[in-house]
Amino acid sequence: MAVYTLLSRDDIAELLALYDVGGLQAFSAISAGIENSNYAITTDDGEFVLTIFEHHAPDEVRSFVRLGRHLGTRNLRVPSPIEDQAGCWLHTLKHKPAILCQRFPGRHPEMVTEQHCAAIGRELAEFHLASADLTDPRQDERGYDWWQSVAPDLSADLSPDDQQLLNDELLFQRHQRQRWLALPHGWIHADLFHDNALFDGTDLTAILDLYNACEGAWLYDLAIVANDWCVATDGVTLDDARVSALTSAYRAVRNIDAEEWGMWTVVLRGAALRFWLSRLLAARLARSRCEELPAHKQPVEYRNRLLSHRAG
Repeated sequence: MAVYTLLSRDDIAELLALYDVGGLQAFSAISAGIENSNYAITTDDGEFVLTIFEHHAPDEVRSFVRLGRHLGTRNLRVPSPIEDQAGCWLHTLKHKPAILCQRFPGRHPEMVTEQHCAAIGRELAEFHLASADLTDPRQDERGYDWWQSVAPDLSADLSPDDQQLLNDELLFQRHQRQRWLALPHGWIHADLFHDNALFDGTDLTAILDLYNACEGAWLYDLAIVANDWCVATDGVTLDDARVSALTSAYRAVRNIDAEEWGMWTVVLRGAALRFWLSRLLAARLARSRCEELPAHKQPVEYRNRLLSHRAG
């Protein structure tokens, strides 16, 4: 899944000829993810990742890739596009925007531990602080306004009980709107699931996929991480030890005062709502293509997580 644009060896070799990275040795499609097409490439000079943007225009790519370029100058471990011999980093393949980045070592953590959570918590705080002086962040296309606008249509796919749950949560979040707006805001990753990070053992080597990065509440970004990295063995509730490791490491880098921290459960609920809605939309689009979402991307996971946060 997620390799929508198929490339031949000649396609890739033609692109690499524009760069000073040596000749093509091998390439393979990367199946992780659900939005962009990615290829792992080995050349005479090293390892690279080619990303083809399936849903973004070139101007959008220029907008959000500048965050990676900015963070790279601050020694954050994020992908930044390589310039070719003419100084160009944005190309077109099969009529779609494409970039080439160096490939980081490491693997996605299969069993997330407290050490992984602490490492990502520290790096996320550094991410927020290092991006604070980068002006004009992108608007969150899956933020509060999107929740409110898309929910009535997607509710048609739900059972009556789930429709009621969705309506109740939207009403609750509307009542919390002013508190959301008062939270510290800036650039957020907005999609930092554990399959968007690489580790060598418990050492973080990279944060990947900045293509959903946008303006948002920093605490909400931390909640997105908690909802994925800290899930207990029941697959629904959060593991207290991992949540503590994540949030303590984050707060050691960026202070969270009592008023901001008082919104923690609210933003956990908001993060669960957001991904329930986006997965409902993804499931609908997959059905229209006679496909199915992977088991680990099903909407029910985040519906259940929302129920757990509401009960807590």
